[in-house]
Amino acid sequence: MNVLLVDHAPFFGGAEAFLLDLVSALNRDEFAPSIITDPRSPVLERFRASGAPVLTTPLPQLNRRPMVGWRLFYAGARLAQLARGAHADMMHSFTVRTHLIGAVAAKISGVPLLWRVCDDTLPRGAAGVFGRVPRVIVAVSQYIAAYYPNLRFAGFAPDGARAPRAISRTDARVQLDLPADAWIVAHLGRLVRWKGQDVFIRALARVAQTIPRVRGLIVGAAHAEDEKPGLLGGGQAYARALRTLADELRAPVTFTGFVREPSLVYAAADVIAHTSIAPEPFGRTVIEAMMHAKPVVAANAGALPEIVTAGTGLLTPPNDADALADALTRLLTDDTLRAHLGAAARQRAESEYSLDRMARRMEHLYRLTAPAQIQNAHRD
Repeated sequence: MNVLLVDHAPFFGGAEAFLLDLVSALNRDEFAPSIITDPRSPVLERFRASGAPVLTTPLPQLNRRPMVGWRLFYAGARLAQLARGAHADMMHSFTVRTHLIGAVAAKISGVPLLWRVCDDTLPRGAAGVFGRVPRVIVAVSQYIAAYYPNLRFAGFAPDGARAPRAISRTDARVQLDLPADAWIVAHLGRLVRWKGQDVFIRALARVAQTIPRVRGLIVGAAHAEDEKPGLLGGGQAYARALRTLADELRAPVTFTGFVREPSLVYAAADVIAHTSIAPEPFGRTVIEAMMHAKPVVAANAGALPEIVTAGTGLLTPPNDADALADALTRLLTDDTLRAHLGAAARQRAESEYSLDRMARRMEHLYRLTAPAQIQNAHRD
């Protein structure tokens, strides 16, 4: 089955990590994936390194742009031409932009489309209109399915996490230049306001008053696309504000920037904090931490309570630095609890969020999306 994976990739994020994981885990005896992205994508070389064929076509921004209808139709027509030329059996779109462009392409080309809705930024009005086109729509979480009641979801397709890299806590700390005797609490995510890094800094400042050896890591990059005000914005302005806050509170926090191998961070850390102040559509870093047997303290909103279930981690109210500080202190001062939660977290991640389970789920959904003759051939 020839599957086109369509992603516009303005930077390397969760959708792109999922795409590369999927390419690596699909059964190549049955599925032949190709990647379509914008020619200006900064992820282009990483896509090419995946071993899957990569095609490019303009996938322009659609929000608040002049002649948006024409831009959408033109991009959809180009994508339809590529889909026909590649003899695609189906298309799989990854982001809001590619959902809309893919819907136009599917109408023009007749190639079936699968939407995997993995965030809550698709306008509900557009979802109602364009959501009639995909043959199959799946949600990354129950939270997302409930957020779009006007979409007909065929099931759920959460991310998967790779098995832990074979590296010791000591070696990981050496590579990251971290003190061997510190308590390390790591926070991973883009530097945007809704990820709540400021909440993490406030909590660490309070924890340090009773646990002087604690150190916080803020792992993530500032992107030019995020240089805007409001909860969804961030970028360099937000990064500067975070550093100022850490200095004012004397919080023991290190800003690492982008880390290409996050497994080093998980191996080096004692606890992982996830502090989104708006509902999280999924929580990829949470399942990665759980796969590394690390206890997680996560905000009790969005999809996170679906992942961090009883006995596998701790949940705290969103935007509550005091509650987060209490939870971190509890974990850092209780070796037995940390070990118990970490072991239970890994067990849950291996059973529900492995790469193999993720790929088998997607393969089932691809079979549902494919034309009838492809489905019949598979049954035969």
